Amino acid sequence: MTADSSTRWTIRSGGHEAVIGRRGAGLCAYTVDGVDVADPLGEQEVPEAYQGLVLAPWPNRVPDGRWRWAGQELQLPVNEVPTGCALHGLVAWTAWSPRSVTEDAVELGVTVEPQPGYPFALDLTVRWSVAADGLHCRIGVENTGWTAAPFGVAVHPYVVLPGCTVDDLDLTLPAASWLETDERLRPVALRPVTEGGHDLRNGAPLRGRRLDTAFTDVSGTSVQVAGGGRALEVWADEAFGWWQVYTSDYFPADSPRHRRGLAVEAMTCGPDAFNTGQDLLVLEPGERWGAEWGVRPA
Repeated sequence: MTADSSTRWTIRSGGHEAVIGRRGAGLCAYTVDGVDVADPLGEQEVPEAYQGLVLAPWPNRVPDGRWRWAGQELQLPVNEVPTGCALHGLVAWTAWSPRSVTEDAVELGVTVEPQPGYPFALDLTVRWSVAADGLHCRIGVENTGWTAAPFGVAVHPYVVLPGCTVDDLDLTLPAASWLETDERLRPVALRPVTEGGHDLRNGAPLRGRRLDTAFTDVSGTSVQVAGGGRALEVWADEAFGWWQVYTSDYFPADSPRHRRGLAVEAMTCGPDAFNTGQDLLVLEPGERWGAEWGVRPA
């Protein structure tokens, strides 16, 4: 099986069709009966807002890229200059290798070698599949190194509903807490959703809301998005205890992507988990871990 970094695979089943890219093992498109459910990425388009990409071995931000592990001070590359943060892990821009390709599924893998800032070895797999009940994404990781490895993961899909912008959507998110951040998007404190106007547990319109916000203390395993007489559900295993919601506001106002797609990211841990330790997975040498999330159109 040969492929270059721009290779894509189309998988199909029962009216569901997804396009998976080798770069970042990313979701480039997802349609149901020809209708977009994920905001599609052009074949030659660079996913500058991490559209559909896998975020590991940490999701979100590590402020200043600095963290401490086993008594050692570590420095990750800072790749988000405006905030001075190490953003979204090490594999989003990597060309993953195909390990299995069928009509309705593709599995890709990548290795993370020990390096400055993250001196651990991992083998990562992502299996995308489509079926009558929607899109599935199964993520697996094995610690192939000699020491315990801290780990977190998320994927960055942008969901859409036909004829709708973000301002036409209602969002239901069963989370009791949200993470307040400062002007550099660094964590400040967990707040109850009753503070700050972030209570989405019973559903709320997104018109006028600007969110780039992490939620936790979830009481359910799915997020519902509705608008234009349609609805969809982004669901996840209980291993994903956090959701990040982003309303696409940082795209320029004249960009066709400005507030067009809604990023709904299931995360195993929150921002800066390498420093807070909250919900951070720690894999012992030889240990394997796996979990699944997906999209279920209604």
